[in-house]
Amino acid sequence: MKEAESILAFIQANPLFAHVNGEEMSAVAAVTELIECEAGVTIIREGDEDKSLYLIKRGAVEIVKENRATGEWYQIVTLGAGNCVGETSIVEGNVKRTATVRTTEKSTLIKVNFDRMAGKREYDSVYIKLLSNITRALSGKLSSTNDITVGAMKKELETSKARVAMGLFTVNLLFMLGIYTMALKSLNALVINFGSNLISIAILALMATVMFVMIKKSGYPLHMFGLTLRNWKRVIWQSVLWTLPLLAGIALLKWYVLFTHPDIDDQVFSILSVFEGKGLDATFVIYGIAYAAFCPVQEFISRSGIQSALQNFLPESRSRIWVAIILSNLMFSTAHSHVNLTFALLTFFPGLFWGWMYSRQGSLLGASVSHMLVGVWIFFIVGIEHIWNALF
Repeated sequence: MKEAESILAFIQANPLFAHVNGEEMSAVAAVTELIECEAGVTIIREGDEDKSLYLIKRGAVEIVKENRATGEWYQIVTLGAGNCVGETSIVEGNVKRTATVRTTEKSTLIKVNFDRMAGKREYDSVYIKLLSNITRALSGKLSSTNDITVGAMKKELETSKARVAMGLFTVNLLFMLGIYTMALKSLNALVINFGSNLISIAILALMATVMFVMIKKSGYPLHMFGLTLRNWKRVIWQSVLWTLPLLAGIALLKWYVLFTHPDIDDQVFSILSVFEGKGLDATFVIYGIAYAAFCPVQEFISRSGIQSALQNFLPESRSRIWVAIILSNLMFSTAHSHVNLTFALLTFFPGLFWGWMYSRQGSLLGASVSHMLVGVWIFFIVGIEHIWNALF
């Protein structure tokens, strides 16, 4: 008895049963039943002709439609306790169910069977009131459905835009790599005549130009590609703090190489030899400044041009960020093949660190500062020239 009263109280509190009096509610109770369902139970099937209304007392249901060509199911909306489903069929008369409804968790439903009301005069007054309330409710749902449809269209538009951007990115990247591969033999000859530094600068400048044009044509804001000064103080501070252990590790590694190869005539900090009796060479300083200034260009190509595109446009997955980091560094390292394979590989591994930093900060600034610190430290403070020549 208490359970029946509880069901009637729940029904009467629903807006669909507004203005239904006690006598009419008793009539409704005669065509009402309580249903307990486990998750995954279908309560309404698309194409059926029954006229039942379901109130969700506990749990949740999803409204889905099947793509009969592919057999895939598409979720339209999920409804929780207090909502109702199936009311559309009551207003539409003999029209079949237009969607399937199934529980998403263990649920308690109240089923009101309108088929049992049809043609019976004792239900006329309650039936008219329900039709009026349902029509008003469907009007509100139509507005909500419009919002959902607009949201879905915006999402689809963004997806299409991302596909176009990814397509342009792929075409440009493959074009550059194809030209680079075909010209590799000629580049090796140019390296012999003009030196690897000059050729590398020319290649990176060309790549940076192509990447910038690609970013501008993508239609996305520049901050999506790390081109922002937002929180620049925190970004710089973090990049320096995260880079310090790497600098210490590089110095320690050189010490170990010198310790295990006593035949190499060098010291841990090669810059000390610059000051021993002859002062600081102006060419050395200019070359160091030029190198530091060019580090952001290299990071722009790797992070803004390649990694950002992969992070933003690859399908969502748990490994998407690391796929973007690894692929961007692999592609960038390939662009150093004209120097030698060992150098190309050595550019790959520190790039993983800068790629991780970029994914955390979302700013090109941090990776660029760290790259400058590490580059200047390796080539001008610690120095690897003697070790490089001795080992390779």
